[in-house]
Order: sequence, then C-alpha cells, then structure tokens
Amino acid sequence: MSIRSIKNSISKLLIKATGDMQVFKHPLFLILCGSVAYQIKGEQQRDIIDLLKPGDILLRRYDHYLAAFFIPGYYTHVALYCGDNQIVHATTHKVGTEDILTFLRTDHIAILRPICGEDVKLNAIDTALKKIGCDYDYLFDNDVDEKFYCSELISYAYDYVYPSNFSKLKAIYPDHFLKCDKLESIYKV
Repeated sequence: MSIRSIKNSISKLLIKATGDMQVFKHPLFLILCGSVAYQIKGEQQRDIIDLLKPGDILLRRYDHYLAAFFIPGYYTHVALYCGDNQIVHATTHKVGTEDILTFLRTDHIAILRPICGEDVKLNAIDTALKKIGCDYDYLFDNDVDEKFYCSELISYAYDYVYPSNFSKLKAIYPDHFLKCDKLESIYKV
C-alpha cells in the first residue's frame, strides 16, 4: 500500500466520521450526530430561491457540525446553482445534484453571482454537471480532474474566476470565493 493510499484512507475515515457530528459548547459540551433545527427558515428560503439565477455560487455554513472546525474560514461548503431548483456540488458521497430546498437546510448562506456573460455561466454549469458521479477528493488535490472536493469542483467549472494567486493554493476553501473580484455578493445570512 502506497503512502498516498494510506493518506487517502485516513482522510476519508476522518471526514466521514466527523461530517455528521455537531458540537454544542453550551450549556454542556455535547457531541450529537444528525440534524437539529437550522437558522435558515422557510421565509428566507423563499427569498433566496427568488434571488437565484443559474450560475450563482452558494456558500453554506452549519453552526455546530464538527467538520466546520477543520475547514478554515467561515463558510464550509460551496455549490453551483443550475436552475430548476437544483444545485450541483461535491460531497463525500460523490459529485451530484440536490434540490435547492435540501441544500438550504443550514444555518448560514451567501450567494455570489459571477460577473460574466450568460454563456460563461451556462458553460460552468455544463462543466460541473459532466462531473456527476466523480469521487470525492479526500486529499484535496487540485491536480486530479476525476476527483473533486466542493470548492475544487466550482473552481474547475468556473476556471476564469480565480485570480492566479488562488491557483497556487494547495487547497481552495469556500471563503476564497468571497475574495474574488469577479464575483458579486448578492445575499448573506
């Protein structure tokens, strides 16, 4: 077994083990598995859905999931809105689509709109959708085009978005999208 294979196995185990755990520091220190009530409620979900346009990038954060402690920055996940109430994103299950209402069951959302033509947005959506079924990239290796973590997939789909200094990063985190001058912030909660 190679060192890379061992690293991949360990990373996979850690990410899967902590992905559904939530940490509550008060009133007692608790670790729970599964979901609880989220901060984004129905009225906000309807507002978000009304704002969304195909090609928009969504950043998401849960307040209490243990995995959030291991991802630098505020937001911990990113997805691409495809239209027809569907998003595409990379999860530990694989690259796939999900209903926007399921994706919006969270505590915090930001919507970023690329400043570009519709053809670029449609190309990004098409590029991301062509990666459906690809495995999750547990090593966060930006050089492998058949495995993706969430930020890598969206960066890959919108390859024009990242300034050259981001392309040199070992890993791309959701908050890096906030620093991109080719994206306009249109919603945060």
